[in-house]
Amino acid sequence: MKIIVRYVPNSITITRIILSVLFANSIIEQFIHAKERSVNLSVLFLSICISDLLDGKIARKTNSTSIIGAKLDVFADLFYIMISYIALINIKILPIWYLGFVCLKFVEFIITSKCIKNIKKSDKSFVFDRAGRLVSATFLVIPGIVCIYGYIGANNAIITINYIICVTFIIGVYSSYSRIKLCFIRNELV
Repeated sequence: MKIIVRYVPNSITITRIILSVLFANSIIEQFIHAKERSVNLSVLFLSICISDLLDGKIARKTNSTSIIGAKLDVFADLFYIMISYIALINIKILPIWYLGFVCLKFVEFIITSKCIKNIKKSDKSFVFDRAGRLVSATFLVIPGIVCIYGYIGANNAIITINYIICVTFIIGVYSSYSRIKLCFIRNELV
């Protein structure tokens, strides 16, 4: 039984990858092919968010955390963001530059995590900062917000999305600056 429990968190994470494909497909069907997928989008989005919260909590509670699990979790998050953003760019809701920003932020996160991990002598695969957590959480919820606005017919949905994008961009730049500065200052002291 103990062996099975160890695989539960990674199974949840892998399920999130599958749910991400279904979510992106539902976005295309809803907004391009005009098929009613409001319920699908809501259920899939909530399932993706819940699975993102549960996999790590279960891993910590069952003492089955692993480097592979942490990397799989980050990959699943990135996969969900990339596939849903590409769908939203195709329907002209998100600007393509924002996807570029997400990619740069992810690369910066990986590189600075390694640097900060060495500085802090941490055994964790990834090192998070508060501003970066807020940005990554916003990256995750933007597709859900777009879909909610899309089917409730909010007139100012694009204005709201653009506001969220701009604020997230500013906080993301601040997070990147702080992380990169920490790496350079610490490396100069060593």
